[in-house]
Amino acid sequence: MRAVLLSTLFVLSGSANAADRLPKNMLGKWASDPAACGEQASELELTVEPQSVLFYEHGYTIKRILRLKDGSLKASGYSVDDQGRAPGAVTLKLVGDKLQAGGQIYHRCKTAD
Repeated sequence: MRAVLLSTLFVLSGSANAADRLPKNMLGKWASDPAACGEQASELELTVEPQSVLFYEHGYTIKRILRLKDGSLKASGYSVDDQGRAPGAVTLKLVGDKLQAGGQIYHRCKTAD
């Protein structure tokens, strides 16, 4: 019984390796203005990958994901920009069909089929 309880706590704490990937429904390209979707090197675009969140001139390499009480995910690891690499975190939350990332709302970019 104790082993089951400990393994359940381990998974719920967000420290299991399999849990340290962003969910599929968050992956893809997003933009703070839908018109910016597809513009090469748009400052308004955001790309979410299983273990990274990439903004225009900076990004995050994800090492750990923690689910917060409000349903958002706190993805922590390293922030990378032109100044180098440092410990960092970004909070992501799906709000309907939009993604809130670092306090900014992003619209999903449609992919060409």
